[in-house]
Amino acid sequence: MKLSIGELEKLTGMNRTALRYYDAEGVLDPERQENGYRMYSEEDVMSLVQLKQLSAFGVELSELPGTRRSTDVRDVHRVLVGKEQSIEQEIEELYQKLSRLRLHVNAFGACASGETRIEEGRMVGAYRLYYSSAQADSSKVSRIFKRWMNAVPDTYSVVRIPARAMDMPPETLCPVDTGIGLLSGAFHRIQETYEEPMEYTPPCKCLHAMITVKHLNQIPSSTLAPFRRYLDQHGLIALGDFYGWVVYSPANHQSDAFHISIRLGIN
Repeated sequence: MKLSIGELEKLTGMNRTALRYYDAEGVLDPERQENGYRMYSEEDVMSLVQLKQLSAFGVELSELPGTRRSTDVRDVHRVLVGKEQSIEQEIEELYQKLSRLRLHVNAFGACASGETRIEEGRMVGAYRLYYSSAQADSSKVSRIFKRWMNAVPDTYSVVRIPARAMDMPPETLCPVDTGIGLLSGAFHRIQETYEEPMEYTPPCKCLHAMITVKHLNQIPSSTLAPFRRYLDQHGLIALGDFYGWVVYSPANHQSDAFHISIRLGIN
């Protein structure tokens, strides 16, 4: 079977410009007629079909070594293996994004419902930088902060409240440090290295709940009273300070409030 370029165009659905491009790139091997016209064979049609198959997997013609007709089957296999690995990486990144999204869906759902009950869970390892209380050079804090901001959405706003605040008089305002956090998995994935004034909190069992406050620097100790009651009722001991993920920061500080997912390590 011999096909003119017009017939090949109708058969494949490819326009003439594309066919001439593949011709020039060596994908096709037309037979020259005496009148100068090119006639295409069944093999040319099959080459175009295979090229369409490969392009469906994201394989570009430029990724195939040499001309298309001289590409060895082992070369095509190598390129396809590379695409397989690339797609697997994309899927893994999408799963990670979906996991983070679900975490936010649940957290914002708890904010919207006013859910405040205390639950036992597990606190994952995280790195934190408290810019409101950092003793290091401010330029160093800014440099780390900017690096971590480039890691959004793995980066999140954090607060730290000393555990001793539970024992303060009810309306005493808690000492609060504010900062930025990065989960340990993301920390190592972006090949970040530890340096002060970064702080690291290892994974541990914890109590967690949502709290709502009007101002981050005006959190009354009574907000933490449920944690003290839970510790006493269950014979638990607090490990370290309270760590909070600021789930929601209000655009209007006058009419709305901050919602914080707060955690306290336990033995």
